Amino acid sequence: MRRHFFWLLLCIAALLVGGVGLSLWFSLEVDRQNRDELLQLHAKSARDGVELRLDHYRRLADKLARDPELEDLLRFGDPPVPQDWVQSRQPLIPDLYGLTLLTPEGEVLGDATSLRLGPDCRAELLSRQPLRGRRLHLRRGPGGRPHIDLVSAVRGFDNELLGGVLLSMRLDALERILREAAYPGQTLTLLDAAGKTVVGNGEAAGAAHEVRLAVGEGGWTLVGQMPGQTLTRSGKVQLVVGGTTLLAVLLLLEAGMLQLRRAMLRDVDATRDALTALAHGEPVPPIVPHYVEFAPAAGEINLIAMQIQMQREQLEHLSLTDALTGLPNRRAFETRFPQALGFAARGHPIALVLLDVDHFKGINDSFGHGVGDQVLLALAQTLKALTRRADLPARLAGDEFVILLADLDAAGVALWYRRLADHFSSELAALGLDIRTGISAGQTWLRRTSRDTMNDALGRADRALYRAKARGRNQIVIDAPPDETGAG
Repeated sequence: MRRHFFWLLLCIAALLVGGVGLSLWFSLEVDRQNRDELLQLHAKSARDGVELRLDHYRRLADKLARDPELEDLLRFGDPPVPQDWVQSRQPLIPDLYGLTLLTPEGEVLGDATSLRLGPDCRAELLSRQPLRGRRLHLRRGPGGRPHIDLVSAVRGFDNELLGGVLLSMRLDALERILREAAYPGQTLTLLDAAGKTVVGNGEAAGAAHEVRLAVGEGGWTLVGQMPGQTLTRSGKVQLVVGGTTLLAVLLLLEAGMLQLRRAMLRDVDATRDALTALAHGEPVPPIVPHYVEFAPAAGEINLIAMQIQMQREQLEHLSLTDALTGLPNRRAFETRFPQALGFAARGHPIALVLLDVDHFKGINDSFGHGVGDQVLLALAQTLKALTRRADLPARLAGDEFVILLADLDAAGVALWYRRLADHFSSELAALGLDIRTGISAGQTWLRRTSRDTMNDALGRADRALYRAKARGRNQIVIDAPPDETGAG
């Protein structure tokens, strides 16, 4: 009987130890899954931030290549002029490493030494003809510090290749993105196509969790790492206490473990649901843990989710807003234009007015681009002051602005233009700008037919604007009345 009791007690102890061991294994497994999912989440957030930054650099290079001054500069400019153009734009670009203009053959215009272009770089530009296709290249400077080169072609009005813009950007912004996206204990490293480190926030010691994500189309890879978790002191104590517990304790422990398992699974499911909603850009429900021990981790996940949502909203706002004037940009105008067509189809007169500042290039040449920007801000403030809730102003490019006016007839549009011209003059005076300029405008009506498009409407308004300039500028040319165009 003693022997039977001994074996029974030994079996109970073995079961208890096994149960405690399984419990600890399950806890570690759930924690590992959470850490893997968290690492995956942060790596994706960092990858998206890097891709957005690289896309911003590409759009910046394209914007520089579309500068209206470049066509005349590359066609007729003397050798010092390209250098002056580069130097005037360098202070306006954060994280800039270098900026230069290229000939159609890839030859550098200007002093290559002051532009930070060595002989090897110039020879490579001439050999690979970068203007035949825009590409992103990673380079390392004389001190070994990496930077990226982006090339964008400059074309004339007849699509003739006139040259190109070479934009070199430091990678400080990418390093900040990785540093801000990494959770304590995580390391995020950006590797190039050859596997060399581009930027990173440190090195992981004894990394047990790793994720690799492709970045962009240049063969870059984002590597996220996190160290593993070992058995804690409380776990060891639990093993010792569990080995001396009787059958009743085992039964209570089993019941308690079952309850704990269900609660932990509910927390895991809540975390998974929150991460899934975050991945799909949906509102993230807050994670409310069942046990206070999980409150710090749940609080961190909730905070990260809120920060990512705020970053998405800020990026979306920036992508739809003109940086200089604060008005909606062309992308925002394209997004809202179908809604305006729908109003026109239902019988509402919708006027599209295309505006630009008279002699704006002369203002830039005579007074400088800083004064030119102030003139654009004065026009933007005027549009904001005269805009109703149903109207939509936007800056298309340069000094070209557009506005959609709802429920106005031709007389109302003319009156609105007179108020715009007077308010614009007042804004210039308030800024202390003694400049003789005005606003030329061309107007058209959105048509009821579904075949009307934004390009068609802008084309009609542009022709009307051309007639306004031909008649002496500082006036508006109004298209045919609504009943003749089908605008209602």
